[in-house]
Amino acid sequence: MQDSKPTPRSTLRIILWSLIAAFVLFCGGYYLGKDLALRDNARQSAGR
Repeated sequence: MQDSKPTPRSTLRIILWSLIAAFVLFCGGYYLGKDLALRDNARQSAGR
C-alpha cells in the first residue's frame, strides 16, 4: 500500500520542475516578444 502523502523528495522535485517550466516559459515569451517588436519596428521603418 502506498501512502497518499507525497514524500518530501517528490515535493521538492515537483517544485523544481515547476520553477524550471516557469523560467522556460518566461524566457521564451521574452525572446518571442522581443523578436516580434524588432520585426514590427523594422517593418515600420521600411514603410516610411
